[in-house]
Amino acid sequence: MGELTARVINGINSSKEFEDFAGWIWMAGDLIRRASSPGFHSGFEDVDRENVSNEERNALQKALLSALDRNSDPLYVCSILSALRGTFDRDLLPLWIEQLIKYLGQLKQSNAIVFTILLALKDLDEHVFAEAQSLCVIDVERNVKEAERYLRRQDIVVPG
Repeated sequence: MGELTARVINGINSSKEFEDFAGWIWMAGDLIRRASSPGFHSGFEDVDRENVSNEERNALQKALLSALDRNSDPLYVCSILSALRGTFDRDLLPLWIEQLIKYLGQLKQSNAIVFTILLALKDLDEHVFAEAQSLCVIDVERNVKEAERYLRRQDIVVPG
């Protein structure tokens, strides 16, 4: 096993929080792409120098899947899923469907909450719906934009 690949797997396996493993995840993603896509060039000398076998790619994938189970922080999940995407592994189809169901459900639930809060602010004569022709919970993108616009006017910046 290549030295960098071994360090990345070790780093992922020993990490507990996003700050601990953030650097390892992107490297794992690039190393996986090196194995999955011949000629892939990451732009990072250490990664581009590494020859990654299918066995190493599978070990990286296994480490990422294990890390996914250890934390539900959206940054953590997004980074890992992004790295796993590079495997092009159809065996991960159940994972993709499971994650889609989970996060689509959360998005829809959160949107309903955001919409209710926007209506409450409107009821208090706060200017939240700029030029909206209709008010509807299904207008997810508009509701998010309106919420962000309202918070910016309050000098509040929401990360993400």
